[in-house]
Amino acid sequence: MSEGMKLPMKKGFGATDRVDDWWKSPSAMAAYLGIMIVYSTWRGMMEADFWFFEEFGRSAGHQTMWIESEGSHVLSPLFSPLVIPGGDGLGSMVPLWLAWMSPAMFILIFPIGFRATCYYYRKAYYRAFMQQPTGCAVSKPWDEYSGETGLLVVQNLHRYFMYVALIYLPILSYDVWMSVNFHESASDFNLGSTDAYGVSVGSLILLINVIFLAGYTFGCHAFRHVVGGGANEWTATPMSRLKYKLWKFSTSFNESHREWALYSLFWVMLADFYIYACTDPMFGWTDVILWGGL
Repeated sequence: MSEGMKLPMKKGFGATDRVDDWWKSPSAMAAYLGIMIVYSTWRGMMEADFWFFEEFGRSAGHQTMWIESEGSHVLSPLFSPLVIPGGDGLGSMVPLWLAWMSPAMFILIFPIGFRATCYYYRKAYYRAFMQQPTGCAVSKPWDEYSGETGLLVVQNLHRYFMYVALIYLPILSYDVWMSVNFHESASDFNLGSTDAYGVSVGSLILLINVIFLAGYTFGCHAFRHVVGGGANEWTATPMSRLKYKLWKFSTSFNESHREWALYSLFWVMLADFYIYACTDPMFGWTDVILWGGL
């Protein structure tokens, strides 16, 4: 049997016979993901109590994790669920000697893991950051491709990160609910009582955030396989018909998985920045109440 013939390709990083602007897409993706990574890292560390981060957030006397003005409570998705060592809820299970850590450091491993192992994001950052490949019919810096071996076997954990991501949706939905419950005092909030209902700009931002994240999560390839995989037919039993409906539901989101992935990431950062700007004196923003409230 004769060996397959390789098409001739120019040698050298980025060398190609292509005449289109092939470099624009991976460059734009590298810039987009780079900005998101830098911003989320900065914000996640801002509420830590060590090194120069002591000059920001809680250590500086003004936390930037949630809006607590006009009786509303709008929590940033980067810090939800809120884990403050020695505090209420989940924080009560964390020892006080970890109080130097930012609350984001306890929970962001799960959404980061979900996105980092996502099939779409793997394609995006392999091409944008690792030049695997640089582009179709474009020479890359190295000839070898070892596949997802070594440390990259962690990509096989995507399904399990997806299970945790599904848990985040009701948690973030609860944050939306809390944002429309207004309280006259902090004690009323801690007791879970509601003095009035209202909608603020922050409430709408959190609601849109949940919608984007739901579209991204329900369109996940792993979710689509879990609800629709393992079936030899779609109509024989009520369970198989239910699996087909769930598979169609997931497929409707999966067809635009790229868009859901990118827009949901942007909106998480936008939601956090809005809350940051409304809580840091440097910006002086105020969460505008659109309806109801105290």
